[in-house]
Amino acid sequence: MELLNWLRLVLCLGLGLGAAWGNELKITFWMEPVQRAEFDTDMAVVLKELEALQMGTTVVDSVVQLTHSHDVDMENFCEILGSVGSHVIVDLSYSRWSLGLELARAHGIPYVRLDRILRPFLDMFGDFMRLKRANNVAMIFQNPRDTMEAMKHLVGGYPFRTLILDGSKLDTDDFVQRLAVLRPSPTYFAIFARASPMNGLFERVQMGKLFQRPAEWHFIFLDTRDRVFKYKRQAEHATRFTLNARAICRSMQMRDLYCGSGFTLQRALLLDIIRSLIDGAYANRDFPEPVYLDCNASTEVGTEPRIDHSLWMENVHWSNFVSGVPALSEESEPQERNQKEMEQEQQPEEEEGEELLTFVANISAGYYSNEHEAKTDLAVWTAGQMRLLNETISPSRRFFRIGTAESVPWSYYRRHPQTDELVRTKSGAPIWEGYCIDFIARLAEKLNFGYEIVAPRQGHMGERNEDGEWDGVIGDLVSGETDFAVAALKMYSEREEVVDFLPPYYEQTGISIVMRKPMRRTSLFKFMTVLRVEVWVSIVAALIGTALMIWFMDKYSPYSSRNNRDAYPYECRQFTLRESFWFALTSFTPQGGGEAPKAVSGRLLVAAYWLFVVLMLATFTANLAAFLTVERMQTPVQSLEQLARQSRINYTVVRDSDTHHYFMNMKFAEDTLYRMWKEMALNVSRDFRKFRIWDYPIKEQYGHILLSINSSQPVLNAKEGFANVDAHGNADYAFIHDSAEIKYEVTRNCNLTEVGEVFAEQPYAVAVQQGSHLGDELSFTILELQKERFFEELRAKYWNQSNSRNCPLSEDQEGITLESLGGVFIATLFGLILAMVTLGFEIMYYQKKQKSLSLITQVKPMENQESSKIAWLKTADNDYGLNKDKDRANKKKEGKAKKTNKLTPPPTFDAAMFRGKKMPASITLGDGQFKPRLRDPINVRREPYSGYME
Repeated sequence: MELLNWLRLVLCLGLGLGAAWGNELKITFWMEPVQRAEFDTDMAVVLKELEALQMGTTVVDSVVQLTHSHDVDMENFCEILGSVGSHVIVDLSYSRWSLGLELARAHGIPYVRLDRILRPFLDMFGDFMRLKRANNVAMIFQNPRDTMEAMKHLVGGYPFRTLILDGSKLDTDDFVQRLAVLRPSPTYFAIFARASPMNGLFERVQMGKLFQRPAEWHFIFLDTRDRVFKYKRQAEHATRFTLNARAICRSMQMRDLYCGSGFTLQRALLLDIIRSLIDGAYANRDFPEPVYLDCNASTEVGTEPRIDHSLWMENVHWSNFVSGVPALSEESEPQERNQKEMEQEQQPEEEEGEELLTFVANISAGYYSNEHEAKTDLAVWTAGQMRLLNETISPSRRFFRIGTAESVPWSYYRRHPQTDELVRTKSGAPIWEGYCIDFIARLAEKLNFGYEIVAPRQGHMGERNEDGEWDGVIGDLVSGETDFAVAALKMYSEREEVVDFLPPYYEQTGISIVMRKPMRRTSLFKFMTVLRVEVWVSIVAALIGTALMIWFMDKYSPYSSRNNRDAYPYECRQFTLRESFWFALTSFTPQGGGEAPKAVSGRLLVAAYWLFVVLMLATFTANLAAFLTVERMQTPVQSLEQLARQSRINYTVVRDSDTHHYFMNMKFAEDTLYRMWKEMALNVSRDFRKFRIWDYPIKEQYGHILLSINSSQPVLNAKEGFANVDAHGNADYAFIHDSAEIKYEVTRNCNLTEVGEVFAEQPYAVAVQQGSHLGDELSFTILELQKERFFEELRAKYWNQSNSRNCPLSEDQEGITLESLGGVFIATLFGLILAMVTLGFEIMYYQKKQKSLSLITQVKPMENQESSKIAWLKTADNDYGLNKDKDRANKKKEGKAKKTNKLTPPPTFDAAMFRGKKMPASITLGDGQFKPRLRDPINVRREPYSGYME
């Protein structure tokens, strides 16, 4: 610092003399074509600033725009040396021009090389991304010059995969369009620009809907005007990198105002370097002379002593704003490199320690937030080192695009239950549900990543066309549209050629058959269908015939109780027509028909009839049980083989599905085997007896199945297939599909049932790109979830058998229903109603009959027995209403008797009983008192009021 102050003092003392001398400092700049526009603008401003600083020296700048053509570049350089001359060469180019450097050093022209302006920013950003463990980054730059510098920085290498984009191109090669279609999508994004262009670039990013996750975006400001950025609120949680304007101005020994509006790093670096060169020139004893050179003049080596014009550079001291960095091991231009290889020349020793001049960067890293900046600062970049502040820099949440396809219950769109319309989010995106969606959410929770579910634009799970290209979920995975796929993907060998499968998350699924449950025709009189109509008619005829025969035999048999009263002095059953029919009918009941006929002929008839009744009841009971059992166990088909052998039931599959391809492949295998067998059997020359068979040894069923499927027209999707099955109530339609989806649909639809066993079983697995770094991480997580029984929970959730409780129970689950045997109760109710009606008729008939009876209202007591209170009814001349004329006459006589009030005494017992006939010797008259008859304990006739008169 003392030496620098002394130089400043000497410079101030010599300002007047220097101004009078009018010294010129001629500087030759080497640069790339992309640097020219920015350089001209900055250099014009720097010359004005130098005039304002009154340095006392006129700066004459010359530019050699390198075209990397040996002849053209050398011609331009020689022209400048021959006409203008040069004190010093300042190299701004991205690659060293070796031939020009050799010429300058040969004639002692000082050489200063500046580093790329973006190198500190790129180094800082690379270290920051290393702390975040980034693997791919998209970097957007404001102009072609910065884009070229970023490309040149690739020589040193980035610690991540990078995509470099030029943000200045609008029409062609727009970075927004490229990023929108880029697959896989970058993990992080970075925009390198000054504050004003940063606003425009961010607006384009928002219009392209790329700014979805702020934590993945980084804004690197290349000037000190970061406060001009007007989208801080929209960019909340995004990372920002800003320059410390005050530290820059202090290191340049300039006022703070200089680092405000219009400040650029290249302008500040040129100003500070030129000031240091002017100070070094004045610190020399004599102001150095420019070097002039005629490149066309031929001089022999060693004829003239070499003059070193670069000694004055020893007096040049750079400010605190400028520092030296080691040069990268860069290559020269291709033609020069080839020339060196041919000549096998080695680099001079002084080039090994070459340093590049750059600015001292003081960059702060933080994120946008409403909180105070002290809380949002993350790190500071100073002296080429990253220093962390409040917290450690942790990786942002990763984001993946996960492929899936609609397949119930694995992954499907949420729909309105009434209108069947898609339910969408506020942004208009459909909402996914299903087994795989829950699986993805659990993976994201355990591995801490964000995700977007991507459905294939073409195809379903993935099929390969004739050109070998894949569509569907597999196609998106192969093309990089998705990072990995979680769907109902089966592990096929042809798919394993283009993607990698992880451990299965669903062990075994296959193909199954679904049909509608047979709609049993319910009938209240189902028990009547056990026997045919002619059988029931025959039973009724047998009952009627038996009743008539019993009546006939009882009436005309001399040994019946009716005709043989001496053999049966007690009361016996009189088999009238009514009693005969009642006996025949009640014989069908367990209670029996009651008292049987007394004649042997009648008893033989009854015994035969009872045998008939026993056999018919046993037959009916056995057939009813068998009928109900067989009806409940009835299933149209039990397996795929039975389905193939029958012709009543139509069946189909989803067009171009895995199931459809399975049957096509099996038919192809059958045809191939048959062709091989035919050729082998027909062309055999030895042991022909082994092929002497009459039947083809392999069943050819898949060809017939595929023919039936094509004739039934394959459906477009599984939803249509299940709807067709449900519509066929007579169970004459079957749908062959994925067994897991069928099981899910059966739990939701009470009318469906799964038939047969599952065949063609294969597992479902997650697929990743071949060689993807996600394979091991996802595989380990899947195994952990298996240990946690997570997949069993999902299986219980989506194949919940408890849903079937809402279904009405069938007869095989709850027994015979009332609908099947309701006719029995109806018959009983009908009998009850008939009995009530009959009772009504009986009451009416009895009342009518009672009205026709003539009752004695007044009687004269018996003379010899005053205590007797028995009244005698006058019934001698009463025919109980059978003769109406007599009734009228009797009524007239009774009327006359009432008028005369004459009392007629009751007749004596013998007179009333025998009416003048001789009383039998077996009858003994008593005392006129009623006494109950003693009952025989063996032959008891149960008559409630039995007695005799004494």
